[in-house]
Amino acid sequence: MGPRVPLIARRGERDPGRRDRLAWPHLELIRRLWQHRLVVKGILDPADARRARELGVDGVIVSNHGGRHLDGAAAPLRVLPAIAAEAGAMTVMMDRGVRRGTDVLKALALGAQFVSVGRPFFYAAAVGGEPGVARAIQLVREEIHRDMALLGITTIAEMRSDLLIRNRGV
Repeated sequence: MGPRVPLIARRGERDPGRRDRLAWPHLELIRRLWQHRLVVKGILDPADARRARELGVDGVIVSNHGGRHLDGAAAPLRVLPAIAAEAGAMTVMMDRGVRRGTDVLKALALGAQFVSVGRPFFYAAAVGGEPGVARAIQLVREEIHRDMALLGITTIAEMRSDLLIRNRGV
């Protein structure tokens, strides 16, 4: 994908790596050639989840890639329920915007089966190295357990959407 260039630099251009030319026929070809598990990242539309399912994809990652590529892209948490409804037997994962234990629980309640937590661990690694990451993992784990207790549940399987209060008008 070319050299890494900071977002703010006097000189330098980002190479998008020709990702703008990928299309559904490419995924169809990949599915025919690759008989193992196939996961597609960057799904934000239920129609795309349906199409991926119809092509035999095993899982989707609901992600806006951090909004770096399209700054007006939907937040993954907002579109997650509709995508989960279209998933059928596909595994639904969510990436982006997860900073705390409550974010993990919200994503699980809205249909994710797996939730990626990245940025807190990157910050922890930058500040404290491996011990910092271990502490961040401990903190997220403690948040999840404490938040589950506050919700009156004892297992992740008990996390469901009716435990969330929907924001009217959203």
